[in-house]
Amino acid sequence: MKQILAFKNALVFMLKNGLLKTHNPGVRYLLEALKLLFKANKSGKSYKVPLSTFYVEEIITCTQLYQDIVVWLCFSEQKDDATISVNFCNYPFTLPLICKLAVCRTFAIKEACQTAHDLYKWCPAWQHESLNLPDSPPAPVFQLILRRHHLVEDTFRQLYAADTEAFRRELVVQFVDDRKDTNVNRRDFFLHVFEKLMTPQSDMFMHNESQTLFWFPPKPKVPEKQYYLFGVLCGLALYNLNIIYLPFPLILFKKLLRANPSLDDMKEFEPVMAQSFQCILEEYTPEVIESLNTTFTVSWGGEVVELDPNEKGKPVTNSNKKEFVKAFINYAFKTSVERVFEAFERGFFKVCDWKVVKLFQPQELQDVMMGQESWDWEVFKQNTVYEGGYHADHPTIVAFWQVFEELTEEQRKGFFLFLTGCSRVPFTGMKSITMTIAVMLKGTEGHFPEALTCHYLLYLPLYQRYPVELTMRARLLQAINHNRGFWKE
Repeated sequence: MKQILAFKNALVFMLKNGLLKTHNPGVRYLLEALKLLFKANKSGKSYKVPLSTFYVEEIITCTQLYQDIVVWLCFSEQKDDATISVNFCNYPFTLPLICKLAVCRTFAIKEACQTAHDLYKWCPAWQHESLNLPDSPPAPVFQLILRRHHLVEDTFRQLYAADTEAFRRELVVQFVDDRKDTNVNRRDFFLHVFEKLMTPQSDMFMHNESQTLFWFPPKPKVPEKQYYLFGVLCGLALYNLNIIYLPFPLILFKKLLRANPSLDDMKEFEPVMAQSFQCILEEYTPEVIESLNTTFTVSWGGEVVELDPNEKGKPVTNSNKKEFVKAFINYAFKTSVERVFEAFERGFFKVCDWKVVKLFQPQELQDVMMGQESWDWEVFKQNTVYEGGYHADHPTIVAFWQVFEELTEEQRKGFFLFLTGCSRVPFTGMKSITMTIAVMLKGTEGHFPEALTCHYLLYLPLYQRYPVELTMRARLLQAINHNRGFWKE
């Protein structure tokens, strides 16, 4: 840790003092040293220090990051030249997640442009404070027109029929009963299509014993092309920077980044099974292992298989226990899902570009695609603003926060979904969510609160019936339970 901080602090000093160009060899030396430390940190069974330890936040304010990104995207196939200025995109472990998302966004703009010249034309400025990129240039869009009650069916049919080149255009979602073109449609689309796919009724996936995580089945019940289309759908979510409900273990993101599975992945997916493996590897004596009568014949996903095809019923012994555990993990996360995962991966990379995706580490990719479970409700409250006569000390607002603080954790999460259309917090944390509470004009005691998810806007009636808190609680819970936000059946 001390070595990391020593090299990192030296790099930060050079960036803050404008020495990037005049002391290019020194900057490169520091980055190469940090690169070696990053690899050493990564080589163990788990990261010894968090990935964020290597992030250099000063890259955002002390470099011409946007120009770096454009050059890297346009000329990334060329070998890094020690004689030219360092490009931090060649050292992605130093880039905070917001910078990596900026690369994703710039790549999407690049795809909409004919040339690098157009890219500079459309993106002339860089806002250091928020890393917001300018709007995309005018370009053809990729449009999905869907029926709410046939969401998965319509989505898969249109994705299958589409020209794959269209996947990298801006996604526009319209519903047949509401032809408005808004970002809310897109957010609601991703929320509900993944909710429908991530159920046992979809027949696409197996789940773990606790039914909390999904994985690809060894014997699929649906055509292989559906896994390809599922991959396209996940790729579209990342490409359009939408958080999705994707209850898969970290190994999904490791495999997308071409990393091998380990016992840690089994610990996440089937902790009881992993614990038994751990005991075989580290605790049991040779005599105990032999007495267990465990063999290389195993059951996984409803299928019985021989982990060693050359010897049926091969017994597990002290001498081959490592081979057994490794073979089981490889079968569960590699061999058994090879065909369906290849289809999924092919679909994913029809949308996303490998050179951009590989900037991420598996945990980062998971956080960006799925969001996080960092529910800081105090920050959520502090960030809230008020309109239409409401203010922090207004009796209705005081009653609202009193009711909110009395909700259970699951009810609060339900409210967050109702307000934002997302079931998890963005990787930037709750500080990036600013709720606006406004007076619902012509609202009565019988009206539910309503949410405009695209603006995180809550329309709250002026409840006055005593006791106000009881009325507020009843109406708020009814709104949450019926999800009376944008999506209406």
